[in-house]
Amino acid sequence: SDLFKMYGKVFRNVGTLNDQDLIPISSMNPIDVNSSQPSMTLLELLRIRKIKIHMVPIITPSLVFEKTVCGGQYTFTPYLAARYSADYQVIMFVDGDTAMVESSNKRTLNEILYDRFFGQKSSKCAGHRMQLIEQYVKPEYNNNEAVLQCTQNLALDKKKWQYALKNCHLKEGHIVARTDSVYAFSVHHPDTLDGYLPEGVDDCIPPYSEMEQKAMLRDIKHEQHELISRYYLGEDEFVQLHLRNRERKAECACFFEP
Repeated sequence: SDLFKMYGKVFRNVGTLNDQDLIPISSMNPIDVNSSQPSMTLLELLRIRKIKIHMVPIITPSLVFEKTVCGGQYTFTPYLAARYSADYQVIMFVDGDTAMVESSNKRTLNEILYDRFFGQKSSKCAGHRMQLIEQYVKPEYNNNEAVLQCTQNLALDKKKWQYALKNCHLKEGHIVARTDSVYAFSVHHPDTLDGYLPEGVDDCIPPYSEMEQKAMLRDIKHEQHELISRYYLGEDEFVQLHLRNRERKAECACFFEP
């Protein structure tokens, strides 16, 4: 309404917005700009068009400026942690194109997280990483019904599920962390420091590469399997299902029969 006062009712009327009765550009009266001013500044243009810009400052930790890859994710997650840690006990980051597949209906997501972080059998870790199963969505399946069917087929077919767990854990999953231990909430790494840890809580990130961690996680007989399992959320809790529109591995795709 600051921009076009005569159309202010549209922005204040929720019903109108729901009906998508938007303001057509053709109904807006243009203001002629003298063509003899080729070097008009942005400030001059804003004044002529009567446009007001509202600047909203957001305080972010200095750590965010060290991140350059996937800038939006790697700057926004530290902001989330800095902004909301005081209001919640646990904070989780997941991509919008993922689904959380729980192992059973006996425990809710909140109960699973409580048991992991604060329950009697808690692993006493500052943060955990989710296992991430990847499934490629072919163009012909890129619609809501097919994607939901793909998710349901995978979750309900034990053979497919076990195959995907073994063969389609292709990239790092996202994270969940205690907010009283957060130092760097970094999308895939719930990093912390000794000075941030409450008494009895550990930084459980294993000192191994991603490939080594995945191999140890799959091999229950490996001598480091227990160490890795302490850090990763298990398939008996919940697993992250990543549905993507780019193929990384042919057999990791919707409606693939192992």
